[in-house]
Amino acid sequence: MEWRIIVGAAALGVLALALAFLSDRRSRRRRQQASLPPDRHVPNLPEAAGPAYLSAEQANTPPRDAVKQTIPADERDTLRAASSAPQLASGWADPRFVTDPESSWAVLHDPLVVVVEEIGSVRELLPLVEKAAAADRPLVVVTGSMDPDTLDTLAVNVVQRTRRALVVKHPGTDLRAAALELGVDVVDRTSLQAGWCPPTVFAHVTVWVSSKAGSWFIR
Repeated sequence: MEWRIIVGAAALGVLALALAFLSDRRSRRRRQQASLPPDRHVPNLPEAAGPAYLSAEQANTPPRDAVKQTIPADERDTLRAASSAPQLASGWADPRFVTDPESSWAVLHDPLVVVVEEIGSVRELLPLVEKAAAADRPLVVVTGSMDPDTLDTLAVNVVQRTRRALVVKHPGTDLRAAALELGVDVVDRTSLQAGWCPPTVFAHVTVWVSSKAGSWFIR
């Protein structure tokens, strides 16, 4: 009788271990599935298609077929002559915006210029980028502050030639004077978050130039 009890207890122990193992395996499978992206069907998208990721070095290297950026020597002389009295005592916010390596200037022709108090996420920047893209013009953003990741994202797009843009970080206390010089109002962050950026907040100049130390423009 005792050996039957022992065998029965052993069998129950083995069964309990097996059930615990299966339960743990199912639990791990559920956790793994929960961590995967949702299965969304995208029409006309090949099964092998997926997002392409670039390393930091690749992202900050211009495409092989990119046209070398520079401006003619005579235009450089003209722009240098106009720089004797920069309208803004602030230059480009990142050297990746430079379009003329010889002078280390960021030169944009026929850009839209907007003055913004502060920009946080990339999402807040998108309405400005979309307006410039719709007008097929470069974008100059004069701002008191921009999130570093947002600045980096825009700079990488400029390097990859997917956007023509420039960011000038200007002291927040002097933004209204800069806006007055350009003839526009300062866009506050709340308006930007709401997507409010009508054509009246954009100034239009013939040429905008930013060095590391200052910026000037020709109407």
